Amino acid sequence: MSTAPRDPHSRPVAVPAGGGPTRRKWLLPLLLGLLALIALLVLLSQCGGDDKDDDRPAATPTTTATATATVTSPANTSPAAPSAAATGTGQAGGAGTVTAAGTNLLDAASAATLSAQDTQQAVGRAVKVQSVPADEGFWVGTSEQDRLWVQLSGTRGESDYKVKQGDTVDFTGTVTKAASDFATKVGVTAAEGADQLVQQGYYVSVPASSVKLSS
Repeated sequence: MSTAPRDPHSRPVAVPAGGGPTRRKWLLPLLLGLLALIALLVLLSQCGGDDKDDDRPAATPTTTATATATVTSPANTSPAAPSAAATGTGQAGGAGTVTAAGTNLLDAASAATLSAQDTQQAVGRAVKVQSVPADEGFWVGTSEQDRLWVQLSGTRGESDYKVKQGDTVDFTGTVTKAASDFATKVGVTAAEGADQLVQQGYYVSVPASSVKLSS
């Protein structure tokens, strides 16, 4: 078999295995570039996450207010006592009233007060009987000093209702001037208040039928 003649000026070219040095030259920079790109992306993602966290508004602490009811005890929860006008009693101890022309005669059972109400109608309401010295008369008021004499009329000798000491009675009568011997005639002794009756000079004349026990 014949062989072609070799050119004496040509040089043999060596071909390196594995693709040659040219391929290795650009492969390494490419890998390094990829690694750098990945590192940069990771770094950017971390920075972006931190920025988002910084941009978030700070959590506002929640305050829970607990309402506490304050109960104030009133100084006095008892109902107010009714006035004297509401109860019809103008004297201490519930002694009642004996009024004539708007004046409570028991407030000052003096000759001057009683004379100013001469012949005026007198109305007794819830008035206390202090004592009963006579069959037809008795004292009403708050005490032995502040009291009025009530003389019953129309009894036919005796009253229809037997008034007793300590009773609380209602009646309607007339302020009447007493004669100088009135105390003696009705049977009131000095121990029973004859002098006081004379000094006052007046009494309340009351029909026996109008005297009632207060309810």
